[in-house]
Amino acid sequence: MVIAYVSTVDKGCFTQLRDEFEDVKNLDSIDEFINFYASGKSRDIVLIYRVNSEADLNKLTEIHFGNNIYIIVIGQRNIEMSLRAGKIGVDSYVSEDEVNPDVIRTIVVKSQNVIKKRRGQSNISVLAGISGGVGTTTISLNLANMIAKKHLDKNVLYLDFADTKSIVNIFFDRYNKPEKTIIDIATVNNLEMDELFGNGLLKYTDNFYYIPGIQKHTEREALEKPENIQRFLNFINYIKGYFDIILIDVGVFKDSELEIDIQEIADHIYMITELSVPSLSILKTYIDIIDKSGWYSKTEIFVNRSDSFGTVTEEEARMILSKGMKHTFDIGFSIPNDARPLRECWNDALLVSDTYPKTKFVQSLEEVIERFFISSGPIFAKGSKNSAKKESFLEKIKAMAKIK
Repeated sequence: MVIAYVSTVDKGCFTQLRDEFEDVKNLDSIDEFINFYASGKSRDIVLIYRVNSEADLNKLTEIHFGNNIYIIVIGQRNIEMSLRAGKIGVDSYVSEDEVNPDVIRTIVVKSQNVIKKRRGQSNISVLAGISGGVGTTTISLNLANMIAKKHLDKNVLYLDFADTKSIVNIFFDRYNKPEKTIIDIATVNNLEMDELFGNGLLKYTDNFYYIPGIQKHTEREALEKPENIQRFLNFINYIKGYFDIILIDVGVFKDSELEIDIQEIADHIYMITELSVPSLSILKTYIDIIDKSGWYSKTEIFVNRSDSFGTVTEEEARMILSKGMKHTFDIGFSIPNDARPLRECWNDALLVSDTYPKTKFVQSLEEVIERFFISSGPIFAKGSKNSAKKESFLEKIKAMAKIK
């Protein structure tokens, strides 16, 4: 989340919020903000605008805002100004004689839920590992498959944005190499379903779809091209209107522009780690980024192979992770070691959830689904404006795609 403070006075005000939010921009005018907003539409933005007159306030009407912005206006204690602010779409009007960093901090935290509601009721979840081999892909593939199989009323989409060669096509379709990948989505100019099916979107079951990741290491650069990043974000914002749950596997957590932008628009971030001291040391570095980016409230830590030899306790992990941080980072969920079936399925490119549905690993993921994705996760309500769109989508895709 970015906090943009626009004022002709006290330009240093609210810089102390940098301790909680990574980006705090101080801008001199609303025109400066318009230019800034045009270049950062993928980020959640809180605009704090100090006005001295109604003319200053009316300048907000010159901006075409998206659903990723929350507006706070600081002005005179004046009922007419406050009413005018509400009429033109200001979210919070704060009297200048009552404002302080604590007041603004409270409003900013609440703003995240407001922005989420504006973006719609789909659930976008990012899964990222602290390193290769911790099980991020195994967990995300099986989660997506299990959600789709056990909740047939949910449309599920799996996206592979990892910068290593993708193998999801082998698990889902047994293709040695898919004709199209996530890179081809960036070439789609007309975001319509027939175009997407022709450029990477594949069907696994009636309610489960996926897009495989890159097939060559040389394609890494294409993932990070600025023009492609914007297209990826446009695609995600478009496609979420058709899916209840979108799982995005970004591979290893990186402080890259693509990952940061995807995590910014995500509803939840799940960090996958192990309970070894080296793993927790790496995780602590990433948590610092999460903490400063304002993602604390939407981040959960999943421990894989939690009962393996040489692991520390969850209490020890909590102390290591939270030392020097503003927030206390707890272990959100622990997945036990289930080496034999997992190793067999990985070697044979099989989904554990299909092959060994009674294993400890699969039972743990069932708990994860009920706790994090279904019981508390956003779902499409019958009769909502998204229901008709979803039903139309189901009819269309049944006619356009075949189950592999």
